[in-house]
Amino acid sequence: MTVAAVTFFLSAAVAAVALSRVSRAPAGASLAPAAAPHTGLGLRPEPWPDASGPQAALEFTHRDDLATLDLTGQYAAELADTRAAAAVALAEHQRLRRLLASDEHPVLLLRSTDLRHPEGEVGSWLTVALGDFADQAAVTSWCRTVPASHCVPRRLDPPR
Repeated sequence: MTVAAVTFFLSAAVAAVALSRVSRAPAGASLAPAAAPHTGLGLRPEPWPDASGPQAALEFTHRDDLATLDLTGQYAAELADTRAAAAVALAEHQRLRRLLASDEHPVLLLRSTDLRHPEGEVGSWLTVALGDFADQAAVTSWCRTVPASHCVPRRLDPPR
């Protein structure tokens, strides 16, 4: 019993010395503050901008989402098309993203001006779900399986 107790105490002392050496910063070194949290889906996500508010959040999310997408004429499911105030557009996009986004169907924020659109169309915020949609019928079929009040096929053609 005595040998076990001595062994235990010596092991604890060695561990304490080792931990104290690992946790010490080198002389003259300072601990840097933690980096700001990163958000979004882009190739190089950045922290939220200093400017706060719904318009800034929309612009940031849009820029980050657009960076992940190659517009090649693929089909997507349009879940929202709004010209509403920024706070309303942001709330609707975030609600749909939380509700429907998955690995197979990422939900992104675009502007209608990012795509080829009819002449004279005013820019609006678009929430779209991507997927392996071969055609309009595949999008329509998927739309029938999700709880979205607006879900229509949209072709993601680049602007001219």
